[in-house]
Amino acid sequence: MSNQCPATCHSYTLEPEAGFSLVRLKAGEKMEIERGDYNCLLFLLAGNFEISSEERCDYVVREGHFVFCFRAYHYELTALTDIEIVRAHFIAAGAACDMIPFNSIAGKIKKINYKFTQVAVNEPMALLLQSVKLYLENSMRCNHLHRAKIQEMFVIFKFFYTPQIQLRTFYNLFDRNQSFVSLVRNNAPRVKTVEELADICGFSIQHFNNMFKQEFHDTPYSWMQKQRIIEIERLLTETNVPLKSIIKMYSFTNHGHFALFCRKYLEKTPLKIRKEARAKREAQAQAQAQASVAE
Repeated sequence: MSNQCPATCHSYTLEPEAGFSLVRLKAGEKMEIERGDYNCLLFLLAGNFEISSEERCDYVVREGHFVFCFRAYHYELTALTDIEIVRAHFIAAGAACDMIPFNSIAGKIKKINYKFTQVAVNEPMALLLQSVKLYLENSMRCNHLHRAKIQEMFVIFKFFYTPQIQLRTFYNLFDRNQSFVSLVRNNAPRVKTVEELADICGFSIQHFNNMFKQEFHDTPYSWMQKQRIIEIERLLTETNVPLKSIIKMYSFTNHGHFALFCRKYLEKTPLKIRKEARAKREAQAQAQAQASVAE
């Protein structure tokens, strides 16, 4: 009997909204976890790996432990030995299970001294991972199954891990202010519109606008425009990126459109901004050279 769902089943998908995957790497191989729509837990079944992100660099995770990767950050993993990982991905903690009162313990977040760290896999979690590995090795990709196992995973967190460990593990989800601000700042460079930013951060446009105003004290459009101006000025004054590349990068229709933008928001043409910045650097370099000679 085949373990594959029929092609007509609406619950069959290669990547369920919440589910698991099995990852095997040889010593020295790397894996990246990009910023995106999903949070994930990396359960290390065998071997050791090193992981780096905006939170912590060159951190070694040992066999029989797991770490939480927050969707607003980029992670790079290097296998120190041959490794085997069960990766669980999901959008929200708790998997909509009323038995798991994550919201009730989230109020204690300020009492936690957070640091990205690994947590030991206990016996109940190990049994869950054993069953998940069996399913994955037999290509069982039913959405119903994956969602049920994700929910079971959170039930195990509820009953077999202390509230303190739950808080430390999912700190970035509980600290909503930090989570939202991190999501916005890390994803803003990847999009061109407010709608795209709201979508990639996982919010409806109305909810996103309300949260944005509360956290940034500005409208998303105004804030994104300011970030755009700051980054364009940086590219013009601190780099040698060709103007045509900047025009393409920021979707200006032509050089005239870009020049108009610069005159409006930076009060000078792109060429003048770059020429003045180059002259300023040369003057600083000359002054430093003269100071060295004087010494």
